[in-house]
Amino acid sequence: SCLGYSIVGDAMDANIALGAAVAAGGVAGFASKGSVPSLVAGGISGLGLIACGRTSNFKAAAVISAILTLIMSIRFAKTKKVMPAGMVAILSSGGLIFNLLKIRQ
Repeated sequence: SCLGYSIVGDAMDANIALGAAVAAGGVAGFASKGSVPSLVAGGISGLGLIACGRTSNFKAAAVISAILTLIMSIRFAKTKKVMPAGMVAILSSGGLIFNLLKIRQ
C-alpha cells in the first residue's frame, strides 16, 4: 500500500486518472485549436470522473465513460484521427468496463 491505497490501483485511482486525462485533453484542445467545446466537455466530464473517483460512485462513472466512449467512437469513425478521438474512445471504454465490473462486485 502507498499512502493507504493499493499500488496496483484502487477504483478511485482509476477514475481519477481517467478524469485527469480527459480534463487535460480538453485543456490541450483549447490551447492548440482554441476549441471551447473541447475545454467545456473535457472539463465537465473530467471533473465528473474525478468526483466519481473520490466518492467511489461507479454507476455515475460508468455513465460518463459510456457517453465518452459513444461520442468519441463516432468522432473517430468520422475523422480516423487517433488523437484525440481514438485515444479517448479507448481510454473511456476501459473506464466503462472497469466501472461495470466494480458495480457487479
